Amino acid sequence: MAADTASLPPHARLVRGGVVKTLLSMSVSMLLGFLFNAAFNLVDTYFVARLGTRELAAMGYTFPLVMVIHGLIMGIGMGAASVISRAIGQGDQHRVRQLTMHALLLGIVWVVFFIGLGYLTMRPVVRLLGASPEILPLTIDYLSIWFAGMLFLIIPMVGNNIIRATGDTLSPSLVMGADLALNIVLDPIFIFGWGPVPALGIRGAALATVLSRLLALVASLYILHYRKSLLTRPDLHPRAVWRSWKQILYIGLPAGVTNLLTPLTAGLVTRIVSGFGTASVAALSAGTRLEQIAAIPIIAFGASLLPFIGQNWGAGSYDRIEKARRLSISVAAVWGAICVVFFGLLSPVIAARFSRETEVIEPLVLYLRIIPFAIGFRGLIMCANQSMNAINRPLDSSGWTLIRLLGLQVPLAFLGARIGAFPGLLLGIVLSEVIAALAANRWVKHLFRRLAS
Repeated sequence: MAADTASLPPHARLVRGGVVKTLLSMSVSMLLGFLFNAAFNLVDTYFVARLGTRELAAMGYTFPLVMVIHGLIMGIGMGAASVISRAIGQGDQHRVRQLTMHALLLGIVWVVFFIGLGYLTMRPVVRLLGASPEILPLTIDYLSIWFAGMLFLIIPMVGNNIIRATGDTLSPSLVMGADLALNIVLDPIFIFGWGPVPALGIRGAALATVLSRLLALVASLYILHYRKSLLTRPDLHPRAVWRSWKQILYIGLPAGVTNLLTPLTAGLVTRIVSGFGTASVAALSAGTRLEQIAAIPIIAFGASLLPFIGQNWGAGSYDRIEKARRLSISVAAVWGAICVVFFGLLSPVIAARFSRETEVIEPLVLYLRIIPFAIGFRGLIMCANQSMNAINRPLDSSGWTLIRLLGLQVPLAFLGARIGAFPGLLLGIVLSEVIAALAANRWVKHLFRRLAS
């Protein structure tokens, strides 16, 4: 039975108002944040590329380590957003504040852990990734500063997820926009030098990143304290802290580990494609990046589902959750159709912008005409995963991701490649997304009905 929404605290804003208007508004704000974050990484790459090939290659070797840590921390942020959004929906404001403080404390513990682990392992890990003796010192220069400033990197990620749990997706995006603007100013100053500031090269890029993220740290804590009134004296009794951490980690650890499956699967698919030659691998690389950009709107919508469903699940507003589930199907179908038409018409033009070599353009055009059929279904899977995490079913979410990537995508890509070469591989990937999307969403519908009854 739904809770009396009039008696809920102000943070329970997602249990009121129109479902469509609320979710679309949240998605637009979330989309801005994703775009700002993508631009942040592009700015770093642009300025480091001006230093030379060695520095750009050195930065490339940092990405696997950075992405692994980001993936794990994103899982913790998702866990915090899920439990806090449900507590908001239940109207337990004291519990919301305690969960907020305990989530930030957990983030600090992870900072200490990753700083220690990073300094102990970064040199052998970078060597394992294949960095040459010429490149290795540059990579270590970057990572040494990046790890030292990790507090400024991790806490804003957790804090912004907590802010989103309140239904406010705009404030974190504006923080990321300010973060981007500061990085654009600081990158050239610290990398190339300006006035009294010496040229620091790739170390300057890392320092600019850390200082820019410091702004995000201050801003997110300001919003949590002054606008959300969620920062308070924490209950540091071990039993209370462990209760909160257990709830957060129950979702956060599976979600974080699941985030690592995507690059693993990408590596396996790339290995299969390598059998068709360098041109096909180049086409796969360019096509994957274009596909990731095209999928950002549906990813933003899926990310908005977690706090929305979490609050409404806590409030017992199951009819609003069902409307959100149906809306996710419509959004995924419409955006998927737009991508199919767009890339179908413009794939030759887009491919020509990425390469002048015919042996690359042809497979890239093929990629851009086939893979967009999977974008809508992939978006539907993401929405299903966020929905499962929102109602405290992280193992279901992780299980479906495992089935989709390693149980379906890799085997069907391999089978398709054996039968139909590169086009067959692409069709195998599309088929895997279709099967996984239909099955996962049927499972979500079943879960909602069973748990709500």
